[in-house]
Amino acid sequence: MYIVFVYFDFMKGAGGKYYEGLASLSACLKQQGHKVCLFHITEKLPLNQFLDAFKSKYSDANVVGFSSTSNVFPYVDEFSIALKKTFPKIVTICGGPQPTLLPKETLESPGLDIICRGEGEFAMLELCQRLESGTDITSIQGLWIKQGHQIYSNPPRSPIQDLDSLPYPDRELFDYERSVDKIMNHLAFMGSRGCPYNCTHCCNHAFRELYPNGSAYVRFKSPNRLIAEIKQALLQYPEIKLISFDDDILLLKKNWYSEFLEKYKNEIHKPFTCNTRFELIHNEVLDKLKEAGCHRIHIGLESGNQYIRTEILNRKQTTQMILSTGQIIEQKQMPLSLYNMVGIPYETPAAALDTVKLNARLKACRMQVSIFYPYPATDLYVLCQNKGFLTGKRLDSYFESETILQLPGFPAGKILFAYHHFKIFVSYYRTVFSFKQPWQSFFEKLVDFLWFHPKFYTIINPPYRSLKKVYKSIRRVFTKK
Repeated sequence: MYIVFVYFDFMKGAGGKYYEGLASLSACLKQQGHKVCLFHITEKLPLNQFLDAFKSKYSDANVVGFSSTSNVFPYVDEFSIALKKTFPKIVTICGGPQPTLLPKETLESPGLDIICRGEGEFAMLELCQRLESGTDITSIQGLWIKQGHQIYSNPPRSPIQDLDSLPYPDRELFDYERSVDKIMNHLAFMGSRGCPYNCTHCCNHAFRELYPNGSAYVRFKSPNRLIAEIKQALLQYPEIKLISFDDDILLLKKNWYSEFLEKYKNEIHKPFTCNTRFELIHNEVLDKLKEAGCHRIHIGLESGNQYIRTEILNRKQTTQMILSTGQIIEQKQMPLSLYNMVGIPYETPAAALDTVKLNARLKACRMQVSIFYPYPATDLYVLCQNKGFLTGKRLDSYFESETILQLPGFPAGKILFAYHHFKIFVSYYRTVFSFKQPWQSFFEKLVDFLWFHPKFYTIINPPYRSLKKVYKSIRRVFTKK
């Protein structure tokens, strides 16, 4: 069989990035003798250009697989409909968070024949085997199949427990030379699948509900397998300078990460980054990370307001614990990168300012800021639905700087102001917090005024240049030595 994956990966100014989900699917399919190609769409492409490119390169495909989140589904819907009209014999299938969480709604698209719920390696293998042999496909676990007006909704497959049994991901599926990975001179890996936490804004808790045994959802490759995978990739790409682990939480299991980091230190010798959580950080783990060559840790703060963080996002982390952990991270001289959101349900400009100030106090070297997007089937989406926060608007890419919510205490204009000015205000407060009292309190109130009065702030825009000059002058006089 000839399978073409269509992957919408809108990375502004870049050529897309490696995605392990598709790489793993491709490796499994190729291992069984199937031909696999990737149509990697890295910028918004007019429909006619998509069809022309498909005709010239992939017109003899048997199966076209789309990967979709909720944001990107409007493109999947539009492009798959056009594809089926042009190539009616092609079998179309869609996998990813969108069909996993909203199978019925996804399969209503006239352009899709099948959707996959959950992990797709074995479901795709069985589908291709049955299509190739001409046998019935309607009973394949993990797939919903549409034939005419009939939908065959099969139960999900159990999560793959032995990740070591899978072939190494197919990195050659992606054009590394044109990718953002090449620009950043790094390679991405995943040592695990799943997350045990129940953050209301995240899809993981909804994914776990697919399976009767939720504990089996979190799985790790063995340290030996992951080390071997990295070594093989380094043979292909010896010039890379940095390795990033894209796991939700690499440092979840102490015995696992202790063994892995020791092997990494002795056998890989490349700096790396990884994701973790504040409550998992302590002196011992930071020592192990530094010894192994950790270049930076990434942590989701999301909100600096304790009520929003603990009660709305269900992230049971006190502000005091976060600040104490931040001091440990700073003492160990471990660079810190933070993920943040604005426009969260029940958030106000004051609560968003708490996030700005906590970022300033944590002294992160990098900050990623996004506007909260309610993903369907998550607990926070249900809350937004029940409270009437949804406007009916839908974003069509990952990078729209817009909110789709109507929050009573946080108008859309102020959410956009917070989003666009987040980082510069962090820099202001970082400077302010370095002042001695009483100057710290005085300048903190001044910057607070600018945050709460966007109209005044924009009158003197671009303010950051003039204010930074003022701050630099003041800092020379008042900063602690």
